[in-house]
Amino acid sequence: RLQVRAGTRGAVTMQPPEEEDRELGLDAAARGGTAPGRQNRGPSHSTRCSARRALSATCTGDLVGKVVEGFHATIFAYGQTGSGKTFTMEGFNYDHAPIGAADLSKRPRALTKTTPPEQLGIVPRAVGELFDRIARLRAAAAAEFGEDSFAVKVSFLQIYKERIFDLLNPASVAMASATMGCTFGSNEEGAGGLRLRWDAKKGGFFVENLFEFECSSAEEVLEHYASGVRIKQVASTAMNAQSSRSHTLLLVTLSRRTDLGQINADALPQQRAVSEVSSTLALVDLAGSERAAATNEVDSDRFKEAVNINQSLFVLRRVVAALSRRERREGQDDDTAHIPYRESKLTSLLQHAIGGNGYLLMVACLSPADRHYEENLSTLQYASQAALIKNKPMLNLDPKDLLIQQLRQQLAA
Repeated sequence: RLQVRAGTRGAVTMQPPEEEDRELGLDAAARGGTAPGRQNRGPSHSTRCSARRALSATCTGDLVGKVVEGFHATIFAYGQTGSGKTFTMEGFNYDHAPIGAADLSKRPRALTKTTPPEQLGIVPRAVGELFDRIARLRAAAAAEFGEDSFAVKVSFLQIYKERIFDLLNPASVAMASATMGCTFGSNEEGAGGLRLRWDAKKGGFFVENLFEFECSSAEEVLEHYASGVRIKQVASTAMNAQSSRSHTLLLVTLSRRTDLGQINADALPQQRAVSEVSSTLALVDLAGSERAAATNEVDSDRFKEAVNINQSLFVLRRVVAALSRRERREGQDDDTAHIPYRESKLTSLLQHAIGGNGYLLMVACLSPADRHYEENLSTLQYASQAALIKNKPMLNLDPKDLLIQQLRQQLAA
């Protein structure tokens, strides 16, 4: 694990080589660069589950605690295709499908109901940790001076071919179920996706008409999450048996209303002071970067998807590089340096997380196979740049409470 600067953290995971090669249909002799007689074994299943629990306890738990306090937090996994990003974030098993299968029923599908609980990834663990902390805070508040009010809302979207699609829209779910999940972006003219808008008051982008469901338990959130995972864009390629063809963002918004007691029992006997904070936990599963020469992809759809994936990841890397250069020049007048957030929908939505006002955990996923040396080096260089970025987390108070706080500071001065 890489401990980096305030507001940002990093971690590294490695895809076991024997599991990766099995997905690619390679035997031990075909592993690139492995000398005869050399053992190239990855960690066992129990070891991987223990490592995931440790990552969840040390990193994810801290970020979830910040969300409960009222700060935004984001977790995303980065790396080349097949390096274990989706497995790290989701943890679900997938059934395999023939490479380039034309039959929609043969696409890889997530086995959300049969995956062992100990194998679940960062997303299910983070959601469970969030509701555990809410339960503890609610019990503590009730014992002291009154019950706090909590509301959790969830939305789930994917960015496919630079267009945003709602994975929780009932119409999309029904249509995807009828067509085995291949509806998003299938019609270049008619499937335009949702619009990205700028909120001047909050100073950030939001997705227009995105469905949002209020949930009362972790099981309810994960049920929505699993329904979206089942219909997201997944395909079998030459480098990955279950390759994510889109970036997915699960947005869990927590609103907390705290009762601070009566304002003035004599003048306003019925009025009570309250404090409201609203924060978002963004759990991002990025599609993996691909080299056209390495994939040798003959399917035109897969090639177009790879082009769009690489383009958005390239913009993400430019944003990280620009922010890291700005941090290196700290103390100089370099605030006017252009950060290309708006050149991609992905970076637009992650603007508050990367160099913004929230906390960020980046998980750099690597493959220990020798043939992926250059890609692993590139991922580590990217992670080292991201480690230089220093976010400035801010408490997301209700505008009224923020104004009251500012006025009190002015009076105190």
